[in-house]
Amino acid sequence: MNDFFKKIKGFFKDDESFFEAKQLLEKNWHNLTPDYFKKLLKSLNYAAFVIDTAGNYIFLNEEARRLVESKKPSESNIWKDIPGLEDTDFGKKLALSMETQSNLHLEIRFPTNQVWFEIQIISQQDYSLIIAKEISEKKSTEIGYKTVLTKNRAILSSIPDDLYGIHKDGKVINYKKYPDFTGWDSLPDSMDIQFSSIDKLFPESKLKYIQNLNLETGKSETLEYSIDEYDGEKYYEARFTKTGEFEMLAIVRNITDRKRAEALKNEFISLVSHELRTPLTSIKGSIELLLAGVAGELSNQTKSLLNICKKNTQRLVRFVTDLLDIEALDSGNINFKFKIYCLQEITQTSVDGMRTFAEQYHVLLNLKRYDGETFVYVDEDRLNHCITNLISNAVKYTPKFSEVEITIEKKESVAQIQIKDNGPGIDPSFQPRLFHRFAQGTPPKDKLVGGSGLGLSITKGFIEAMKGKIYFHTSDLGTTFTIELPLVSKPIPTKNCDQ
Repeated sequence: MNDFFKKIKGFFKDDESFFEAKQLLEKNWHNLTPDYFKKLLKSLNYAAFVIDTAGNYIFLNEEARRLVESKKPSESNIWKDIPGLEDTDFGKKLALSMETQSNLHLEIRFPTNQVWFEIQIISQQDYSLIIAKEISEKKSTEIGYKTVLTKNRAILSSIPDDLYGIHKDGKVINYKKYPDFTGWDSLPDSMDIQFSSIDKLFPESKLKYIQNLNLETGKSETLEYSIDEYDGEKYYEARFTKTGEFEMLAIVRNITDRKRAEALKNEFISLVSHELRTPLTSIKGSIELLLAGVAGELSNQTKSLLNICKKNTQRLVRFVTDLLDIEALDSGNINFKFKIYCLQEITQTSVDGMRTFAEQYHVLLNLKRYDGETFVYVDEDRLNHCITNLISNAVKYTPKFSEVEITIEKKESVAQIQIKDNGPGIDPSFQPRLFHRFAQGTPPKDKLVGGSGLGLSITKGFIEAMKGKIYFHTSDLGTTFTIELPLVSKPIPTKNCDQ
């Protein structure tokens, strides 16, 4: 009797209904009559059918009658009301249950209307009880969940990166290994999960940095690190994103091949640059000596050819110097000579050095000095290189008989150098790549603008190495590049900025 109760409990609408039915059954279990049986079935919240051994209806509760009437049966027999039922999986299992007087519990979908039912069959010698509960919504949810889960597993498997969930207590879950993991609070008994710890995933030197990450702003943080493994040193890149109150997601990518390729590229650039620099310097010096008349008087045609050689040699020397600067920035071996300088003096020197260049393009350089003292802690030569590079670009993109405006300003704790041209602006599609290496925008139609595409990348590297930053604003009326550098106190003694 208890087994019978367990089997039918799930088909009652609530515990109270089940308790009343159970009391009724226990009281009349041995002398059960059709009246008591009908009262029990009427209390069910789901469709209940009682059929005899031939499939004829003995009793139907209201829900069962609603289902049968919706099919407009021509006979009061389950086999005749549902044509072809005996050939279906459900029909075969029902017939077997009636024949062997065994009980069955199954979930089926009727192909005629695609409706899912959870069915309990209880067969006795003279009758069979069929209790049917529609579960279409539940099955739709289950199928949808399984479909999404399958897709997610396929996506996770195809991603080359490793995905780790990191709890605030340092516990780590591998999401690619356990894609069904839903949270730290409650774990299903069926899931046998092996957790790891953060100290086994990342090197000890990076743990403090990771634990102190502030991801509350929603911004991701990126970290590169290396690990000595049995087959050599491996390099990784980890991107951290907040995914919960106590959890963050770490997307870890193996970048060993990329790092090795970069090392080979840098080695090649360094080798070529150093091998070219010495002969180019020698060629440049020889050309200058010839032009100075060391080898005797030269014809005008010879001087013209030598000037062309000198100009192109200087261009090659600048390109090699840029390559060496890029290499030094990448390797961190670039030497900066930091001192406190007057920003006005450095800027004035840069502008004066570029006036002849600007005159070649018929462009005027207009320097607007800040009325006061502005001191910065920088490498003078590197900052001069940055300013002259920005002025050079501004001149090239400024129309003839116009001007490039250079302004020095002081704002709170920073000093600003603004270099504004009157050009056509920067193409929006090119702007994201503006500071990339070897990237060059479309040159003006009326000018031949040459270059390696390394200038802005080097400028950005130098400015950031001096604890500053560089950015730009552009429109069809022109572009303004701004260099920001931290202000420092006036050194004693020093030259006066206003001199």
